Amino acid sequence: MYVLETRSLKKDYGTEGEVCVHALRGVDLQVRKGELLAIMGPSGSGKSTMLHILGGVETPSSGQVLLEGVDLATLNDDQRTILRRERMGFIFQSFNLLPAFTAVENVALPLELGGTASTEARHRAADALKLVGMSHRRDHVPSAMSGGEQQRVAIARALVMQPALLLADEPTGNLDSANGRQVTALLRRLCTREQQTIVMVTHDSSVAAQADRLVRLRDGLMESEADAQEAAQRAYAGSARTCLFKGTV
Repeated sequence: MYVLETRSLKKDYGTEGEVCVHALRGVDLQVRKGELLAIMGPSGSGKSTMLHILGGVETPSSGQVLLEGVDLATLNDDQRTILRRERMGFIFQSFNLLPAFTAVENVALPLELGGTASTEARHRAADALKLVGMSHRRDHVPSAMSGGEQQRVAIARALVMQPALLLADEPTGNLDSANGRQVTALLRRLCTREQQTIVMVTHDSSVAAQADRLVRLRDGLMESEADAQEAAQRAYAGSARTCLFKGTV
């Protein structure tokens, strides 16, 4: 069984008589346990809409999103909220850490909001911070950490509920190249060693190259699907041929 699956997924904005935008026009996607899937596409391709629907933030106009075999459309608002809290983790470009909370307090917060006792929540938060290599910064507030360190804490917070699926929206977008490489390597290790399933939207081809598969969206449709490293090699080869051609003109 797939961890995540979409079937004929469509999303329209607007109604008849108005300008109707077809953000998604029938996307079929399957993601297996432990897989790192990258989604790329130009502005307006539907990738952000796709991520919002996968995360249960928006509902599709038609089609299905199944997480561990459960169709999100069959759940009411409360059930969907519980599913998102317990079976999904979210990583954002802007980290979204609470500035007055330490790293361990930020990571423990989802557990405490879910009813876990504070002592147990802090223990599990410490384990999550260890997993992402941030135990040494557990008592620091975000302003005392670098951008890369803050993103690692944000990843620990997303992992602390032991979700079936992590959704990452431009996880290296606010980082310099060195920190971006470290965060990308961490996501790769989580899939390889911990069998964590991750769907990641990115504009950075070097980040996407670390994924298992790369899906490209264009105008709400799946334009292509390929092994990410093969796609990166083809793109590099095409770029090299272009440069060689220009050099001979």
